[in-house]
Amino acid sequence: MPPGCNIPFMNRRPLLQALATGGALLSAGCTESLPLTGTRLETDDVFGEYWYEETDLLVQFRDDVDVEQAILVDSSTDEEFDRVEGPVGTVRFPVLFPNRLETALSSYPGLRVRAETPDGTAHLSVWEVIHGVTSAVEPLPDGRARFTLENQGDAPLLARFVAIYGDVPNPTVDPQADSFDPSTFDPGPGIIGIEENRPLSPSRTDLVVPPGETKPFETTYAPFAFPDGVDAADCAGDERTGRIAVVPGSGGSMAYDFTYRLEGEPANVEGRAAACPDPVVDSN
Repeated sequence: MPPGCNIPFMNRRPLLQALATGGALLSAGCTESLPLTGTRLETDDVFGEYWYEETDLLVQFRDDVDVEQAILVDSSTDEEFDRVEGPVGTVRFPVLFPNRLETALSSYPGLRVRAETPDGTAHLSVWEVIHGVTSAVEPLPDGRARFTLENQGDAPLLARFVAIYGDVPNPTVDPQADSFDPSTFDPGPGIIGIEENRPLSPSRTDLVVPPGETKPFETTYAPFAFPDGVDAADCAGDERTGRIAVVPGSGGSMAYDFTYRLEGEPANVEGRAAACPDPVVDSN
């Protein structure tokens, strides 16, 4: 070994192995210790389990691993979302931001957690299917709608927008149309939690449905009101088929058909539209 080389004891064995296989290093000489960079560690040697709590992603590390930094990045773009210095045991990353209708969760390949340790770097892929199902779509007497949203995935679902369209008197935009551009569409979620899901603060956590849970909502718009007036024929009880679509913050959309009937004497709604006060839900 050339004079002046100072090899720390803990790094000597890996460095000697590198010298044995990389002849270029033998002739380079050195005046100080050579850093070991780029060592790729096995995922299972560094990471334990990961799970979600409300709007956060939690990642567990092995007990004997010294994590200097934990970084959350987008797997497809390498965009860095968050960085935590010196996490111990478990690191928590916020991934849903319902107050601004944004989320770090996305379609495959999803997220990646990079853990930097004194012995190298390990990567953990984090990807879950995000899928919501609506049911119990009910027209209300004032023209708004009530429904439930079930999260059938393993990650929290953020409802960025819920649309009701098809054969309804006052349809929204169709989120599954080819012309729909979610990047330029920002009308707000269009819904609010009700009953036990009533929001208690401007954070709008009512828009987040945890994995395996079902939450009730009402629309803030009136898809079953007639903006241009209503007559008896509109409230004659004919069967109609509408469609409800959920646009999650993670992208894409899920749409479902439902049938209903509008009955009763036409009535004004706050002087702006008219509705049939005795709607009937046939199926969802």
